[in-house]
Amino acid sequence: MSRNLVESLTPVKSLLGGTILVMAGNGLLGVVLPLRMEAADYPVGLTGVVMASYYLGLALGGYRAKRVIMRIGHIRAFSAFAALTAAICLAYGFFPTPIVWITLRVINGFCIAGMTTAIESWLNERSSNETRGRVLGSYMLVFYLAVASGQTMINLAPDGSSDHLMLASALTGLALVPIAMTRLGEPNLGELRVLGVRRLYEVSWISLAGAGVAGILVGSFYALGVVFARQIGLSVSDTALFMSTVVLGGLGLQVPVGMLADKFDRRIVMSCMLIAVGASWGVLSSALVGDLPLAVLIVMALAFGGAISSVYPLCVAQTFDRLERKYYVAASGRLLMVYSIGATIGPLLAAALMSLHGPASFFLFESTLAVLYALFVLLSIKSGRDLPAADREKFVPLPDTSSVALALDPRTEPD
Repeated sequence: MSRNLVESLTPVKSLLGGTILVMAGNGLLGVVLPLRMEAADYPVGLTGVVMASYYLGLALGGYRAKRVIMRIGHIRAFSAFAALTAAICLAYGFFPTPIVWITLRVINGFCIAGMTTAIESWLNERSSNETRGRVLGSYMLVFYLAVASGQTMINLAPDGSSDHLMLASALTGLALVPIAMTRLGEPNLGELRVLGVRRLYEVSWISLAGAGVAGILVGSFYALGVVFARQIGLSVSDTALFMSTVVLGGLGLQVPVGMLADKFDRRIVMSCMLIAVGASWGVLSSALVGDLPLAVLIVMALAFGGAISSVYPLCVAQTFDRLERKYYVAASGRLLMVYSIGATIGPLLAAALMSLHGPASFFLFESTLAVLYALFVLLSIKSGRDLPAADREKFVPLPDTSSVALALDPRTEPD
């Protein structure tokens, strides 16, 4: 690790530590809940509604949690959100009722958005113009690894026990320690410039619609990927490995995808990623009709994860190429809003299809949507030229939890 990177991360190490614990607990919860619903014989449609509720809460928290933070301060707000999340983790075991779980998932998503908003605003405050790119990259690395690690923690306790819920609760509660002990000051959470959806559509309809498509694809997978894996016959441990591999694929392929996006027409790269989603799901679907080796499943999961995680950042980069720099953060916030709406709707649609037509409809839904939108994007190339490479902004991987981290993007104007 270079000296510059160490110096950049030293002031925010407590924030990164809190991020690891929160996202590990949240990653574990994302695997545990579908498995518990499967054990309770919940229909797939109901599982989709419960898991989609998290993204509804995440979307609401992205726009309302900031007010809580501004009213009572970052440390107290983070503590409140973390304590409530820890209690919710245990409440899933005490109240195994669908309507209660839906309510808990909405609150859960709101709290996660609140905690990430607090952490990301601190990171932005403690980063200089020269270091914010390195801080954002480190934050994304920690974020992905924590989620993947949390998913594999399903192997630490027997299937169906409440130990997983207690572990998720403990991890979230422990996140209070580095945050409560920090000596960082309270950052300023200012308002963003406003950029209307109509204006964003005029700038790049491909990016606006693509953000919604990305949300549908990602939300559907993370809500119902566990259900799909179990229905094709994977064990609980293999299911956790499958899910965490998708997350790691999203981490590992960001750099090569970024290099391609900076060199070639972004629309072509986006189309290739969407086609890769369809192709990888096509291979995975063969597990429904035959014994596909686990090694092949893992390779396809890596490819799928890298492709599906690249669509949203590509939409942001495509938009930035066509806007003034002062509107970058506002545009990213609008794209994130559309992404969140898609992530809420996607699991509902996928769950309905799986309820009617079985697990095969899940990969057909994801593949068809991805390939169809890829074709629309490719057809749009005929109606407009791409910008020269010298006039494009660089591709940067971005989180999809709150709009505050967008200020860490080195492409945006510094505060």
